Amino acid sequence: MLPCASSAQTVSECIIQADEIARVGAATRGVLAEMRVKRAERVTTGQIMAELEASEEDNQVALAKLRVSSDIAVRLAQRRAETAELNAERLTTLVERNLVPKAEQEAAILAAQSARLEEEEAKYQLRVAAVQLDAALAARERKRIRAPFDGVVTETLMSVGELYNEQTPIIVIARTDPLHVDAYLPAARRGDVAIGRPADVTLETGGTQIATVSVIDPVLDAATGTFGVQLTLPNPDGAILAGQSCALTISQTN
Repeated sequence: MLPCASSAQTVSECIIQADEIARVGAATRGVLAEMRVKRAERVTTGQIMAELEASEEDNQVALAKLRVSSDIAVRLAQRRAETAELNAERLTTLVERNLVPKAEQEAAILAAQSARLEEEEAKYQLRVAAVQLDAALAARERKRIRAPFDGVVTETLMSVGELYNEQTPIIVIARTDPLHVDAYLPAARRGDVAIGRPADVTLETGGTQIATVSVIDPVLDAATGTFGVQLTLPNPDGAILAGQSCALTISQTN
């Protein structure tokens, strides 16, 4: 039963909804290896909630890190290039003194140039290794299931050992701060609401909270002669339960 409405109030039944509900899965298929959260547990944005089996991805990451961390090939190529250039300079001096054939000098210069190209190739391969590491880390990340926002776990839909195939979510979470209050008002009361206007929300579980009008439907429901409104209800401590019915009281403007 709704409370009686005075001439200065608009009263309507309403329902409290979660701000957002996400059915979360991984970005790839695999066997569920670890479930880190339980039903009714609160999670924060980016928190790892579950992981698929990822031994191959872990090995690829480790291998890529080894390649990136070693610059031995680059240092060896640099030393070879430096030695080849010194040899070319020495032979150039000897050619100027007519002590060695010019062909020998030209071969030494070509060898020095080739050594510098080998150095560039070694540096290029190091950059390739860095890209491969990024790719390996991305592949590993696809095996993690993270929370897309702060919220509460409402369901866990799989158990460890089950095969996830990207068709079914693994975890359902709801954003419960803020909450949304949905109600329908008679067309004649359209002038009683405005964006940003406060209203009293009497909870099914007891108590009254203040919500703020955030959405007013621009079109009437022809069948019922009503229009929808949505209000934002802060719920920082999670004390207000989503899904419960309520009574919305909006004081009329003078």
